[in-house]
Amino acid sequence: MNIRDGNIFEAMRLVLPEHRALMVHIQRERARRKRPAVTEERLEEMQYALSEAIREGRAVRVTEFTPERDVVLVGRVSVHGRELRVRTVNGVRVVDVRDVIGVEREIDK
Repeated sequence: MNIRDGNIFEAMRLVLPEHRALMVHIQRERARRKRPAVTEERLEEMQYALSEAIREGRAVRVTEFTPERDVVLVGRVSVHGRELRVRTVNGVRVVDVRDVIGVEREIDK
């Protein structure tokens, strides 16, 4: 990497400890995932799947966005304000509805 690539610290031969920490911070910010945009149509599909699952007591597959990776939870859901509570086999997980990027109906076996 050189100065033209945008990081002056990596182009230097001698790097001070505080510069190294700044380099690590910059690299983490660059590697951080961006929240995917959810279209209005997709949002309506997710709302319909959630309301159907709550009404019928069915399990759903909820995909939660986190900066590191997507987390998939399978279980029965309930909504309390801006919180979505997913009851899985491992207990209850509380998810902020703003972090939900996918809801699919779980097929019963």
